[in-house]
Amino acid sequence: MNRLNVLGSAALLTFIFGCATVPSALEQARQNYQRMQADPQITDNAPVAAYEASQTMKRADQTWKESGDEAEATHLAYLTDKRIQIARENARQKVAETEAQKLKQEREKIVLETRTREAERAKQLAESRANEAQAAQREAQARAQETQEAQKRAEAASDRARELEKQFAELKAKQTERGFELTLSDVLFDFDKASLKPGSSRSLANVARFLTENPDRMITIEGYTDNRGSDAYNRDLSQKRADAVRDFLVQNGISADRISARGLGEDYPVASNDTESGRQQNRRVQIIIMNDDGRRARQY
Repeated sequence: MNRLNVLGSAALLTFIFGCATVPSALEQARQNYQRMQADPQITDNAPVAAYEASQTMKRADQTWKESGDEAEATHLAYLTDKRIQIARENARQKVAETEAQKLKQEREKIVLETRTREAERAKQLAESRANEAQAAQREAQARAQETQEAQKRAEAASDRARELEKQFAELKAKQTERGFELTLSDVLFDFDKASLKPGSSRSLANVARFLTENPDRMITIEGYTDNRGSDAYNRDLSQKRADAVRDFLVQNGISADRISARGLGEDYPVASNDTESGRQQNRRVQIIIMNDDGRRARQY
């Protein structure tokens, strides 16, 4: 795929963009996609990844235009953003590799020219050769230090990734399409109540500790009930339970700006409401941890 193909797809998407009001995630993906197309570094150095992003963007717009399926369009917009990030990273790596090769060739050329001059001038340039050797040694030491620092940064990033995996495992959070999700059962509350029970602090303290140690993370708290009672009552109760969890985290040092809470009542059951065990599973609070790239986990 060449750059003309990418620009051609841009014209098509520009026409589609003006046809309807779209979800915010889809609109953001479009803006990100347009920025990618305008960046020659990406289109020149990562054409395959850029093409994949354009195809996903087309699917997102086609889904929205033809079916109005917001959830699917939003999901495809999320995939588009991911592929744009991949294209950007591929381009960055390609540019870095090209620059490194250029520097290597220039360095080899300089070494060859230096050796040629040294062979021709022999004894007359002995002192100059000694100075050049010292400079080369200093450069080697500087590059060795840079390499060590790069290795340390890579090790730190690896340690950070392992630590996050460990923390998610301790929280018993699982990866879902909406992000990392932690489910808290109704043992946090007495029946038909929205006040946290004293024994619930341990589970929530672990969540508070995680958020303290990861200040870049934001979360969404969702409250759910079984189907007993009216829809309005259940939604109000679930909202109050979600608010109670949020208030606990705020009281334990987590900024309220990092937390959103909503009650969904009896919607989205995870088990049958025909049995007590199923209803107990449906009476829950879920915490969805935002992705670390600044985007909130996809909502229902």
